[in-house]
Amino acid sequence: MSFGQAYSGWARYLSDYPTDYGEMLVAVPCHPGAGPDLVYGLLDTAAQWCVMSLDLAEDLGCPPRADDPSAMLHTRFGRMLGQIARVPLVLPVVDGEALTVEATFWISDQWSGPTVIGWKGCLERIRFAIDPQTETFYFADSEV
Repeated sequence: MSFGQAYSGWARYLSDYPTDYGEMLVAVPCHPGAGPDLVYGLLDTAAQWCVMSLDLAEDLGCPPRADDPSAMLHTRFGRMLGQIARVPLVLPVVDGEALTVEATFWISDQWSGPTVIGWKGCLERIRFAIDPQTETFYFADSEV
C-alpha cells in the first residue's frame, strides 16, 4: 500500500540537540513572533500547548503578567500557572515556502524549560511529517 502527501516546504531538524534544559529529541527551527531570531523548539506532539521560554517571551514583549495567571498546565516540573497568548510562528524552509501559523503559547514565569512546539493550537493546525533517516521536517497548511 502506498500513501502520498503534498507539503509546501521542509526544513532540517536537529536530533538529540543539547541545550541548557537538557537534550531535545527533535528540535525544529522556528521564528516565534515572526521575528528575525531563529529558535529551536522541542517538537512535542503530546504537549497540550506550545510553551514559550521566559527569555523569549520577554524578548518578544509578551512576558507573563502576574495579574493574569489564567491557565494551569501540568508539566514535567509539576503544575504551573501561566497565561495563554496567540503568537505567529514561522517555520523557515530549506526548500519550498515558509509557513506561518497563529500558534497558541502558554507563558509562565515559573517555566524554566525550552520553547516547545505543541499539539493544541499549533501542530493540530498544520500538516506535518518527519523523516528520521534524513532528519527532515515536512510541513504545509492544513488546507493544502
